[in-house]
This record gives sequence, C-alpha cells and structure tokens, in this order.
Amino acid sequence: MLANNQISYLPYDDYAQSANTLFHFMKKQEYLNSILRRRAIIPRYCIETIDYLNIRNGTRLFNEVAILQKCFCDIPFHKLADSFAVNVVGDVYKSLSKDERADLEKNNTHFAYYGEYAVAFSKSWGEKKHLQPVHYLNKDSQYAKDFSALFGRVFKDDDIPEEYSQDVINRLAYIKPLRGIMKRKITRSDSSSATIEIQKNFHDEREWRYVPNVEVLTALNTESIIANPYIIPLADEISKGLEQDKYKKLWLDFSFDDIRYIIVPDILARIEIIKTITDLPDSCFENQDDILMQKNVLISKILVLEEIRRDW
Repeated sequence: MLANNQISYLPYDDYAQSANTLFHFMKKQEYLNSILRRRAIIPRYCIETIDYLNIRNGTRLFNEVAILQKCFCDIPFHKLADSFAVNVVGDVYKSLSKDERADLEKNNTHFAYYGEYAVAFSKSWGEKKHLQPVHYLNKDSQYAKDFSALFGRVFKDDDIPEEYSQDVINRLAYIKPLRGIMKRKITRSDSSSATIEIQKNFHDEREWRYVPNVEVLTALNTESIIANPYIIPLADEISKGLEQDKYKKLWLDFSFDDIRYIIVPDILARIEIIKTITDLPDSCFENQDDILMQKNVLISKILVLEEIRRDW
C-alpha cells in the first residue's frame, strides 16, 4: 500500500490509446547536436496566441504571450508520417499558384511543421521530470469563460493574495485553444519565402510541455510568461541568454539511458549524428565505465525518417 503522499511511476509502458514515447522535434541538426553535448534540453520563450480567452486589463486586450517552455508530443509512431488535411486562410495563400497549393496540401506531416530531427524519451521519464499534458480549451466552453473571468478578477481585485494571482497566471503556460491559427514558413517556387496561416486542430498534436519550476525561476529572476507587448518581440534574444551555464537549473536534463530514439531525416544525417556521438567527450557520460559501449548503444537508437516513411 502506498503512503498518501507517495507517487508511483510504473516501470513499464501503460498507455494504450496514445504513444508510450514523448518526441521532441527540431529543424536543424545543430540543435540535436547541442542537446546531446549538453545532455539537456534548454527551454525557450515561444509566442502563444491567447486572444480566444478575451483577457483584459482595463481596456487592454492581451492577444499573445511568450511562454518559457519545451514541447513534446505523444503521437504514435505510425501516425507521425501521416499527412493531414489543411485549411489555409489569409491573403498569402490566395497569392499562391496552383502547384504551390498542391505541394502545400500534400506535405502536411508533423515532421513538415516541426522538423525532421527528434529525440524521444519514455513517458515515465516525462512524468518524473514534471512534464504536463497540455489542457486544450474549447473557447465556447463554460470552463474557458470562467478562466477568463478569473483573470479579470486578478487584475481588478487588489485583495487577492499574490501567490493565488500568480498561480492563475502560471496556468496560462499549460493551455492552448482546441483550434486556432498556426503560422508556417514555406519556400515558394521562385525560392522566395512566405508565411502562411493555417487553421489547425491543436488537439491532434497531443502536446506535453515542460515549464521550469517556479522556485527556480524566481531564484534566477526569470519569468515563466512574458506579457509585455514591447518585450515579446525580444523573446528569441532572451531565450539565447538562457543557454548560459548560470541558468542550468532551468534546463531539462537527462541521461543517455533515458533516450529511446534519435530521429534524423536521411542517411547522410545519420552519418553526421554518428560523428557527433563518437566525438562526445568522456565528461558527457555519467558512468565512466566502457564509454565506447555507451556510445555504440546511443548510436543504435538512431532512426532514419526516410525509412520510417516507407515502413509506416
């Protein structure tokens, strides 16, 4: 019998309707190299649209915030390479040629949106590391309306204790709309780039999110959420600063044993990531016994996206 305050993490995979693996995707190999060399995933500020919540402070409407986070998905392996229907909106889409539209409609996998490189971990690892499944809100639900009203009280009532009001604000870090607009950069037939807007069902992403501990954030004088519209454009620059060693307590660390898969787009990328692993210094390994064997085990976890597409 477990004590009342004891949390049990099952030593096996017990998710039947979703994946037992959490994938973190990225668009460049240099990001994957950095994750392996640091043995950590560094959170960064990502801009989220919150206009569906109708949060106001007086006459000011909050349309977006930047949330310090790192995102994972638990989409089953055989679904990752599936292409889904898109509903593109906006004037940019109207300017696309017939061929450009056709190419857009046939290239809509999770990889196409978030990158062809990934590192994957077990969900039990994610649970132990305090990752949280995102709460998807139906903007027309009473829950969403009550949440918006609660924010109104936080801004109006000075008698609400600071820890309560901060808790309400921090909950923004774990919610997304059920559906909303997602921006995607594409390369046009003339090699120019364009940003299109897609009406997306975010629930299909099955997102889990890492947000650093509040106490650690406070100690490092770092905000979990940036709402100031003059500072939000600086989110990328602020995020780069978090790569400094003094912010290590914010990072999501792991051991190489925690990794289930490393995904790369093609054979050439596999060769490059093998080189990265081979060149890892001994200091990257917690266990200093038989480091060559540990590197070989890590290399054995590499999967090639080209092969995944063919087999699934």
